[in-house]
Amino acid sequence: MPLNSAYENLYSFLAAEFADADLEGKSDQQVVHNCPTPELVNWHRTILTEGRTALHSSSFPWQKVADYANRHFENEEDVREWLTQILNLLEESVNKI
Repeated sequence: MPLNSAYENLYSFLAAEFADADLEGKSDQQVVHNCPTPELVNWHRTILTEGRTALHSSSFPWQKVADYANRHFENEEDVREWLTQILNLLEESVNKI
């Protein structure tokens, strides 16, 4: 999938951090708490901005979010809830740096 979109950083983050997390035996919470580093703080802030923008978009790309994160969701609302939780955890982790 090409990443040329308004949510390129978000999609890259989801694919890099979540796509294989289940295979590695990591929970979503473990993934998020382990990824922020001082070197990546600005990138993670960009991801937070893109993620919040996507959540407030009338054309929320819920299927792409699910695909990049390699997660199965029943509907858009489930994706919104999951992404909100992930962004909140990421923000909490970034703020601790």
